[in-house]
Amino acid sequence: MDLLKDRVAMITGGTGALGRAVAEHFLANGAKVAVPWIVEPEIPLFHQRMGGRFPESSIFLARVDLGDEGQVKKFVDDAVKRFGRIDILINLVGGFWGFKTVAETTLDEWQRMFDLNLKPTFLCCKAVVPIMQKNKYGRIVSVSSRTGLTGAGEFAAYAIAKGAIKTFTASLAEEVLADNVLVNAIAPSTIDTEANRQAMPNAKHENWVKPEDIAKTLAFLSSDQNQVTSGVVVPVYGRA
Repeated sequence: MDLLKDRVAMITGGTGALGRAVAEHFLANGAKVAVPWIVEPEIPLFHQRMGGRFPESSIFLARVDLGDEGQVKKFVDDAVKRFGRIDILINLVGGFWGFKTVAETTLDEWQRMFDLNLKPTFLCCKAVVPIMQKNKYGRIVSVSSRTGLTGAGEFAAYAIAKGAIKTFTASLAEEVLADNVLVNAIAPSTIDTEANRQAMPNAKHENWVKPEDIAKTLAFLSSDQNQVTSGVVVPVYGRA
């Protein structure tokens, strides 16, 4: 398969449950991947998932705080030195929190949702977009959520932070369209991961969307097969 042949993809959150599936799928489709990480126990899981099936030269891993602008810039510079460019940016990193009303939510809890979900997406795009504009090519896909599109009681901070991804995506897409940079987002419902199954043991897991299926959607949006879609949020709900 060569859907992403010779493309260079920066995948934030690439060592997480969804990110590992995305990195594997991108590598299997011919891409090279640059993956910033922060959670050390995820590293052996990442390597286990890849199973030694891909050349070490096609994978760049580095510890990065994606909330720190200087660290993000250094990672991007290092990835460009390693691979020559960045063609694709996949913004998967984020965090979930809820089960409190607006009145019960503290200012720190509110701010944390924006720091986890919106700030890394902004900083990564800020660092990568000039490279894409210079090369007159780029594909960016970020992650909103179903609740980010609809709102949800007792999840306001999370829903609004994810909803902001939608507006950010549309705004950036308009800025860079003339440079052949397409910017989109996906909106998952509940993703079928081990952590989510443990948190919701009585849910209908068979209806949840699989990370591998999300990876396929991300690959299409990131590929040359996507020539016309930009500025939108694509639902990836499965049957949930």
